[in-house]
Amino acid sequence: MGNREPMLSGQVRHTVRIRDGRTSAETLRDGGPDGGVEEFAVLDPVGRLQLPDDHLRRYGLRRRVRLTAEDDHVGVWPDA
Repeated sequence: MGNREPMLSGQVRHTVRIRDGRTSAETLRDGGPDGGVEEFAVLDPVGRLQLPDDHLRRYGLRRRVRLTAEDDHVGVWPDA
């Protein structure tokens, strides 16, 4: 499909992203008038998580990250 993939992915309710031969992310759209979108990273069977490239660039995440255990989530921070 090449360059048409982004146009097509906006027209369906559920899309998956594959990286390194594995499902790395899923996007769910509710189809409602407000255009609600939820994006999920997928954990593999041993707990590895692939963050989307745009998140890596936006937050300056490279090679190693620092994790913090919060009450209701895990924080991922650049190793500065």
